[in-house]
Amino acid sequence: MKPLTQIYWTRAMLGLIIGISSGLYVYFAVTTEVSNIYTLLTGLSFSLLFYMATFRILKFKFFGRIEKQKKLMTQGIGIYFFAWLVSWTLFVTLLMPSISVGIYHATTPNLYNDQQFWVAAKNSNGQIVQNVTTESGSLKMALLSPGNYTIILTGIPEGYTCMNANKSITLSWLEFSNLSFNITQIP
Repeated sequence: MKPLTQIYWTRAMLGLIIGISSGLYVYFAVTTEVSNIYTLLTGLSFSLLFYMATFRILKFKFFGRIEKQKKLMTQGIGIYFFAWLVSWTLFVTLLMPSISVGIYHATTPNLYNDQQFWVAAKNSNGQIVQNVTTESGSLKMALLSPGNYTIILTGIPEGYTCMNANKSITLSWLEFSNLSFNITQIP
């Protein structure tokens, strides 16, 4: 195998490994605000640091075997960062807790045809961390960091009620929860 091909595939594999390592950092070190920009910047910093380390190692290994030394820096840069981004995103997304919310109405199924519902997730500080709008009977909220949340249903039309429009839930890693809101007509 030619030296430039070896460098390319080495960086592709290292991109995957560093992406998974960055995801493990998120899993073990981050306890709140996973959607925080600092989480992304930390993962990107890991990837840049290890890319520079690969440059030093590959420079030592392939010195004199490649005509243009600039190729040591640029060969495989695209596949490295693409592999890192894909593996990091996939790994973190699969680990994150998600909530599937169902909105049910037993006696009037036509209620959903023109009715929008809003489902919000509030953290323990009372801040809305996710707000989802739906026009159907179910929706999925994802990418919430582990913790305690209050799930709030709004948009209930006049003449209807939801006995428990606020529900508390505690999420942990790798947890997939189901919540249901039953909407009834006011007698």
